[in-house]
Amino acid sequence: MNPGVLAGIGSAAIWAVASTMMASSSSRVDALSISAVRGAWGALLLLATVPFLLASGEFSGMDAGIVAALIGSAIVGFVFGDTLYIASLAALGLARAFTVSLGLFVLLTYILAVLVLDEEVTASAAAGSGLILVGVYLVALLGRRGAADEERAVRGWRQLAPGLGLVAITALLWAVATVWLTDAAEGQGAIAVGAVRLPAAAGVLMIAASVAPRTSLRRRAISRWDHGALLFAGLIGTGLGSLLFIYAVQEAGAGRAAVATAVSPLFAVPLGAIFLGERMSPWVLVGAVVAAAGIILIS
Repeated sequence: MNPGVLAGIGSAAIWAVASTMMASSSSRVDALSISAVRGAWGALLLLATVPFLLASGEFSGMDAGIVAALIGSAIVGFVFGDTLYIASLAALGLARAFTVSLGLFVLLTYILAVLVLDEEVTASAAAGSGLILVGVYLVALLGRRGAADEERAVRGWRQLAPGLGLVAITALLWAVATVWLTDAAEGQGAIAVGAVRLPAAAGVLMIAASVAPRTSLRRRAISRWDHGALLFAGLIGTGLGSLLFIYAVQEAGAGRAAVATAVSPLFAVPLGAIFLGERMSPWVLVGAVVAAAGIILIS
């Protein structure tokens, strides 16, 4: 299997864990504060590597244009994309937000990668992508039968529309950031790229959350439990997960990396059952098998 695809799947698993942690806090902490705090923890992890990167000359190949592009992609993807995604968790719930945002992300990333990066879409990659999205749909929308999801299922379109709008914008921002990152990070070390991108994005988020009125961070209204959840989401989900994703786009290309990360709901559903008490249906197994076949095809 392509190592980039493997890295993308690893990133998806980590992102599922981080999203579960953030979803557990989204009803008590505003989206901007969640994004800022978990970003800050992830940034600290990567900043610790800077002395070693400087000593090894990892930054020597980065000119001002590359640094600006890396920071720009981080602001688009982390600052705006992730913050809107976190806001959609409270509006739609984890399963629906995951499915819609990731499905659109894959589609839009493939389109942009073909138009901007001249990536080739093979028949097997197209078929594999379709199978993965079908598997994700089966798992995320039919595999969960928790009370909260049943309640959301009967909501009218008007109540869902704002949340769906958020995930649509999120997916577009993620796609733009991924294609921009793929171009800017070519030939650069994944850790060095992460050490530039994440601290810059976290700095912007911390400033915004500190000055914006009535954020949980500004009011110091984040509990110890939520701080612990965001610490884990930041160090593991944002720190390690972002490095795996950078490696995925470098090795597999923007389109295949996006598809690989779209398997996140396959991990999120069991996590929801274990930690959030949500029930699973037989569609989980069916969806997992379909998605696994898709992964084999794109690999």
